[in-house]
Amino acid sequence: MNQLLGLVFSFGFVFIVMAISSILLSSGRLSPPAARKFIHIAVGHWWFIAMFTMQDPGIAVIGPIFFIVINYVIYRTKLLPAMGDAGSNPGTVYYPVSLLILVVLTWYTPLPKWTGGLAVMILAWGDGLAAVAGERNGKSGRKIRVPGGRKSLAGTMAMFGASLAAALIMQLLFSGAAGLPEIMATGLLLAAVATLVELYTPFGLDNLTVPLSSILVFRLLTGLFS
Repeated sequence: MNQLLGLVFSFGFVFIVMAISSILLSSGRLSPPAARKFIHIAVGHWWFIAMFTMQDPGIAVIGPIFFIVINYVIYRTKLLPAMGDAGSNPGTVYYPVSLLILVVLTWYTPLPKWTGGLAVMILAWGDGLAAVAGERNGKSGRKIRVPGGRKSLAGTMAMFGASLAAALIMQLLFSGAAGLPEIMATGLLLAAVATLVELYTPFGLDNLTVPLSSILVFRLLTGLFS
C-alpha cells in the first residue's frame, strides 16, 4: 500500500472510531467514561496500520503529531464529550505523545516496530479494561490506596490480565524464534511491571509511563534471554 494512502486510511480509522464513540454516547448506549475508553482501546490499533503501511518515519510521525494538537484543543475546549476526561488531567493528550515517542524509538532505531505495538497494546487493552473494570466495580469494591487516591482491586486485576494477554499475543505473532517458556516469562514480567506502573502513576501520566516502561522492560528482558 502506498504510504500516503496508508496515512489517509489511518486518519480515517481514528475519525471513524471517534464518530462511533460519539454516536454511542449521544444515544445513551455508552456512559461518558465507557465512551472515552472505547476510543482509548480502539485507537491503539492505529499502530498496525502504521506498521504495515508506513516505512518512512517522517510519514509515521504525522498522525501522532496531528492528534497531539487536536486532543489538546479538545481537552481545553471540551468540544468532544466522548473524549472529555473525567478529571482535570490531560490524559488524552499524553496518549498520542506516547505514540509519537514509540514511533521515534522504533522507526528511527533498530528496535522492531512490533515491539512498539506490544507497548501500545498493553496501554490500549490493559489500561483501558482496567478503567472499565474499576467503573463497573463501583464504590463497593475493594480499593488499593495509592498516591493521589485509591484504585480498585478489580481494575488492577483487569490491568494485569489484559496486559498479559496483549504481551503473549504480540510475542506469539511477531517474536519469531522465541520459545514458549521465554514468551510466557516475558509476558508475566511485562504484565506485572505495567500493572505496578499504572497503579502508582497519577494525573493521567500512565498513558506515558505504561507504554514507555513496557518497551524498556521488554528490551531489557529480551536482552537477558538472548
